[in-house]
Amino acid sequence: MAQQKRNSGKQKQKKSSLALALWVLAALILLVIFFINQNKILTNLKSTDFFNHVFGKTPAFVENSEPAPEPEIEKNDVQPESSAVSISVNPSSSSGTSSVVAENNAAREQVKEAASTREEQNAKPTVEESQPASTVSNSTSTSTAAANAGQTMSVRLFFMEIESDGYLTSHEVTRTMKKSDSPLVDTINALIAGPTASEEDSGCRSLISSGTKLIGASVKNGVATLNFSGEFEFNQYGVEGTRGQLEQIVYTATAFPTVDSVQFLIDGEKREYLGSEGVWIGTPLNRKSF
Repeated sequence: MAQQKRNSGKQKQKKSSLALALWVLAALILLVIFFINQNKILTNLKSTDFFNHVFGKTPAFVENSEPAPEPEIEKNDVQPESSAVSISVNPSSSSGTSSVVAENNAAREQVKEAASTREEQNAKPTVEESQPASTVSNSTSTSTAAANAGQTMSVRLFFMEIESDGYLTSHEVTRTMKKSDSPLVDTINALIAGPTASEEDSGCRSLISSGTKLIGASVKNGVATLNFSGEFEFNQYGVEGTRGQLEQIVYTATAFPTVDSVQFLIDGEKREYLGSEGVWIGTPLNRKSF
């Protein structure tokens, strides 16, 4: 009997030692992972204000941590719209790719006419005094359109892909499109129109709310301000769909070399939250926001 107790005690001791060894091993693995991803983890803790929300105070080592280096982003070869131009389309028009293109063309003509009028009003005499400012503007627009005629541009669009485990991941595709003087608008409209048949076959899915239209776009100081119609506000796929559509647009817009983040507007108004689940859009979002 005493021998059995001793054997039982030894077995319990072995199990305890094994359990302790496994805990130590797990702790070491977590410690190694932390040191490898230290900057990224601290950056996420700082940006989400985790400690302040949970414990009411952020530790000094988190507050003073250096931000993680940005991953290398492959950019488009074309520049987006000028920072001084905001292109607007009519949100009440019918949906469809052809109508969107027509709206964009009409909007660009309005912008050109407005720019020409301002140049005529503010023009001062120059060496070529005999040439009116409107003529200069029109000739410039004509030469730009002629230069772009027949040319193409390669742009990156980001859709979503549903993995076998149900998780959503970003899926990048490259498209060749007709070159224009508003590549950001054309690219976002192409994203809204959704993936092609071949892109769908490769797993691409769009989570952008049905009926969404791009009302306006402008770029200034690295921030692309994109104004969407009211359909964009509520996503039929819930909170995951809301985050997915924001991620699609942010990744697509920041593929342009002068765009670092996106400020979202709904019907011309700045909102703090999007959708019934309340996803934050009160400040410009970048790729690190997802």
